[in-house]
Amino acid sequence: MKKAMLIISSVILMLSFVGCWDYVEYEQMTQIYALGVDLDAKSNEVTITLQYIPTAKSMGDKTNTTNSTGTVYSASGITIIDALTKLQQASPNKLFLGYLQVIVISEDAAKYLMKDLIVFFDSTSNIRNSVNIVIVPGSAQGTIATRDPNSETSSGKKMHMLLSSSQSNGTTYSVTLHDYLQMMDREGVEPVAPRMLTTVLSSDSGEALGGTRNGIRFSVEKNGNILASGMAAFKKDKFVGWLNDKESMGLNWILGNKITSYKTSNIDKPSINKDEKDLPLHANLKKMLYYYITKSGSKIRVKIENNQPAIYLEVKVEAALRKYYSDEGSEYISPDIVNSIQEKLSRSINSDIMAALEKGKGELNSDIFGFGFSLYRQHSKEWNKYYKGVWDDIFHDVPVRVNVKTKITNTGTNIKKLQIK
Repeated sequence: MKKAMLIISSVILMLSFVGCWDYVEYEQMTQIYALGVDLDAKSNEVTITLQYIPTAKSMGDKTNTTNSTGTVYSASGITIIDALTKLQQASPNKLFLGYLQVIVISEDAAKYLMKDLIVFFDSTSNIRNSVNIVIVPGSAQGTIATRDPNSETSSGKKMHMLLSSSQSNGTTYSVTLHDYLQMMDREGVEPVAPRMLTTVLSSDSGEALGGTRNGIRFSVEKNGNILASGMAAFKKDKFVGWLNDKESMGLNWILGNKITSYKTSNIDKPSINKDEKDLPLHANLKKMLYYYITKSGSKIRVKIENNQPAIYLEVKVEAALRKYYSDEGSEYISPDIVNSIQEKLSRSINSDIMAALEKGKGELNSDIFGFGFSLYRQHSKEWNKYYKGVWDDIFHDVPVRVNVKTKITNTGTNIKKLQIK
């Protein structure tokens, strides 16, 4: 009797379990790899672009001849949901955003829709917070539709790979949906996002090889290539401008982001000989120092001086000296020369930092550096009482004192000059 009651109880318990009511087979999903958002300023219509890799191809079906560079569809609508509904009409399978790697947002959409877009993506349950946010000048549709004819890598995957390796150049860095949400939520810091450029006209949306119907463009493509370069800066929820490569490098130094890239500096101020017959690069080659950055970090301290905040920025960088060209002096580098080389690297890094500060505090007037957040953390009472409500007005006048410390880590070895005859 007890055994029968145990069986009945087990059956009732199992029946009470809730199953996966929205379960969909893998083969019945259209897996979206990249999503783009454009805004038509005249009609106020939103264009959504989707790129997907056919399921059979992603599962390793070698008999499927579909191009692995991905298929690109786009549709326009009054709202994002309207455009996505149109795209679902053109897909035999359910659109699935769980594998989404990159969200590409056009400059116009970033100016007027950024807050709504971020809230929408965050509230969409199957979009992961690890998805990369990218801002592009011109058309997001054209960027996603860009296809390198010499590569089988889809544009969405390439953008994801470029961001994954961004620390190797320092001119941009990855910002995920989670990162962007944090920057929006924190006091005293403004959001940034990486910029992607194409080698063709940014306004070119590509050719719809599969035709157009009811506002839906099928199999959109254009030949070209994509590169990661610079950052997009925001003020509150609006895009306000771009940082070039040097300014983006400076932002990386300030924030203490990990950089493992090459860096150059001049031995002395470069001079140009008008009578020099060789190319300028060859003429100045003897005056260049080549470093490889191995470690970097920063510390931001805020002091209240004469009732005004002052920022003290300390940046520490370790590097290996890779090339040293010279016709003068001993064959090997002396300790005095090593000290001089470290000082020249410090000046080069300081130049990047000052370029970023000049752009952020000047033209953009946007605290993309998080100095206000550092003030809030280190002097919370003063922040809430005096600075929180006026930070946007006083930020550009707050002094920033920069101290760059560099160390050449391979000084224990005999670094030999390369003699150029």
